[in-house]
Amino acid sequence: MKYIFLINKFSLKKQTQKMNEKITEYCKKNKLDYKIEINSEDCSTEDILKKYTKSKDIIICIGGDGTINRVLNMVANTKNILGYIPFGTGNDFYRTNKELLKKGINKIDLVKINDKYFINTACFGVDADIANSEKLVHSSILPKSQRYNMSIVKNLLIYKPRHLKLVINEKEYEDDYNTVVLCNGRYYGGGYKIGPKALLDDGILDIYLAKKTSKIKLIKLLLNIKSGKHEFDNSIERINAKKVYIESKNKVMCNIDGEILESNKFNVEVIPKGINIYYNQEMIDEILQNTEK
Repeated sequence: MKYIFLINKFSLKKQTQKMNEKITEYCKKNKLDYKIEINSEDCSTEDILKKYTKSKDIIICIGGDGTINRVLNMVANTKNILGYIPFGTGNDFYRTNKELLKKGINKIDLVKINDKYFINTACFGVDADIANSEKLVHSSILPKSQRYNMSIVKNLLIYKPRHLKLVINEKEYEDDYNTVVLCNGRYYGGGYKIGPKALLDDGILDIYLAKKTSKIKLIKLLLNIKSGKHEFDNSIERINAKKVYIESKNKVMCNIDGEILESNKFNVEVIPKGINIYYNQEMIDEILQNTEK
């Protein structure tokens, strides 16, 4: 089994050479069979991954939640194992892994939403708007710790609830919702602990429904989510389910693991232990040491 490291030179820019050196140093030190792949204008990450569709390797992508999701959607349904080096803005999937995964290969649930997959969270409403504010969330001007906070402020000023119809455990729900979050993992939004009890391998989603409220109460709710205290908020309904159907009269944006999915119908289903994840904190620490964003 070979370790395939994917470096996105367009995202890493000046860190590409440093990352290359750190990976090489770590792999030689630990006597790993490895290869470093760097994309280019003539060879995209998707083109690189096509070479490994019939192999059984550990595909280690370097980046944030969105990068992991894009690679996940190419690794799913192959024999490959998904690994990562967290080097993004939010790194929320990494936060969950630190709490739940053991070193090495872990089988976790894979979630299918329409024709895409996710492994961390999917959200609708104000959360999706906040996460999808590309200019703020990925701003090179704002401090990393303040990017999501600025996006929250901006989106709260203009946000309008979404009218959604949901079918969960054969029960229908229909209302104006501030947010609907489907959790396989525990964190989203750069450290907000939305699913404090979520497990990656239990075959179910932790679902949170928050109906329309005043903006003052919505601010309080977001602050409670930050610390995981929303579990005790009576304005939130928490449900466990293996399947979810969501419908809207108009197209709505959903944020899945940092990527945007837009539709007016969403079919969601958990595939129990449907993906293998490679987690190695020692590797992460050594490769990221002295590598600045």
